[in-house]
Amino acid sequence: MTAKTRLPYSIAYGFFALAIVVGTYTLSYRSGLKQLHQTGQIRIEQSRDRLLGQLSAFRQLPNILAKHPTVQKVLNGSDVPEDINGFLLNTALVSGADDILILDPSARTIATSNFYENDNFIGKSFANTGYVNAAQNGRLGYSYDVRDDQSRKFVFARGVLDNRSLSKGMVVVYVDIAALEFEWRIDDEVIAFFDKSDVAIVTNRPSLALRDISAAQDAPNTNQTFGHTIARFKHGETLPAEALILERYIPQINMTARAFLNTADTKYRALLQASLIALLLALIGLALWALSQRRQRLADLLAIEERANATLEARVEKRTEQLRNTQKQLIEAGKLTALGQMSAGISHELNQPLATMQNFAENGARLIELDRKDEAKGNFEQIKGQVDRMSRIIKSLRAFARKEKETVEAIDLQKVIAESLALSANRCQIEGIDLQITGIKEALFVMGGHVRLQQVVINMLTNGIDAMGEQAEKRILMDLSRTSDQVCLSIRDTGTGLIDPERVFEPFYSTKEAGSSKGMGLGLSISYGIVGSFGGDIECRNHPEGGAEFTIILRPAEREQK
Repeated sequence: MTAKTRLPYSIAYGFFALAIVVGTYTLSYRSGLKQLHQTGQIRIEQSRDRLLGQLSAFRQLPNILAKHPTVQKVLNGSDVPEDINGFLLNTALVSGADDILILDPSARTIATSNFYENDNFIGKSFANTGYVNAAQNGRLGYSYDVRDDQSRKFVFARGVLDNRSLSKGMVVVYVDIAALEFEWRIDDEVIAFFDKSDVAIVTNRPSLALRDISAAQDAPNTNQTFGHTIARFKHGETLPAEALILERYIPQINMTARAFLNTADTKYRALLQASLIALLLALIGLALWALSQRRQRLADLLAIEERANATLEARVEKRTEQLRNTQKQLIEAGKLTALGQMSAGISHELNQPLATMQNFAENGARLIELDRKDEAKGNFEQIKGQVDRMSRIIKSLRAFARKEKETVEAIDLQKVIAESLALSANRCQIEGIDLQITGIKEALFVMGGHVRLQQVVINMLTNGIDAMGEQAEKRILMDLSRTSDQVCLSIRDTGTGLIDPERVFEPFYSTKEAGSSKGMGLGLSISYGIVGSFGGDIECRNHPEGGAEFTIILRPAEREQK
């Protein structure tokens, strides 16, 4: 794969990796916001319970004081006890209230726990306030108050009614909100309780108190992300720069509780996970790239090797073809050599019937002159027999000398042996060779080439005749046998044997005299190659009783016989 073909895959992998990274970030961020939302709900619940728990005691304090005998005396119109202000101060100190007031039916202060202050509430009127109006009607009055010094107070009031349901006066308890906030532990999340004007009245961040976050200078940019409200604040000193906002209305105090949860950690975790995935995908991509480069280098090397192999194969094929041609030439040269060695015998084989034919022809002519036609006819029959004999010899020579196609087919081994013996018979007769044939007599088919196998057999016979030379006993023994998977033709002579049997099939190896006309040492090598092309083999050894023995091993052709 080249760089050009890798480009589309690289682009596709890049988009795939980008999609995975973005998907990882999105899923992680969504999961983080969900967990943050659950945390915010818990924090709002805890803050509400904590604040209401703190206020529960102060809600009951006006009821308890309204029933106290000292307070009853004041509300019944009796003379105000001198120690009433001290009583209220002690009660405020014990209960934790900021101020405790007793108002007459017109909502004017007649006793207060801050009597010792210069600007105490003695004589101050609280008429027309919501909590006073509620208390005058027999209900628990509740409100919150922001004083001139920016201090924030919760206010609880309880009225005392006479038998005619008319107000005899009221008990008012002020609770300092800052003191309540002081008891809260510092949480990571910003929690605040807002009034209907979106002003923070109670909060765990003092700097947020009395701030209107909906004002133009503080108004956040909000959007919905995966179903959650996300706000981005311009000033991040008190509130997070980006926060998940949760809110819940608290009817007991007529305020809305809001939690501002910082999304920075959630974003960081999502970004970290996406970065890790990106790094992993980058490493995988790098590994794939390295693998691709390695495969490309390997492919280049294989291509180079393939081209080299192709060149080498072409050279080998060319050399092999040259060797085949050389072998064919050697085979033909071997045939010519064999024909040359057999020429004397062949000449004798042809001259003998020619002389006989001449005699029978002369005798036949004389018999015709003497009108002995029947006897002349017999002479002509003899001439015809000699012609047939010469025709067979010439046919065998022509078949031996012709070029045969290099095919491997089923051939009759007995016919090959018979023709080889016919061509070698005259030399055997001249040399005084005793030729003995044993073994199978019936037709036996093997896989090979008729002429080439004939050349091998003649070469073996010729070598055997040459090897016996001037031996007193000259005998060639041929034996034909077969097993289930091979046919063996053994040719043994009674010569001097082989000097080096392991080398007899090497080219140019010969035991004959140097410069002799009997061969160059290529006959056995060529014969070995011919039999090998049939899928067979030639084995040789020195026979224990003397002489050399060659065994031609061939493949049987059972199907062809059938």
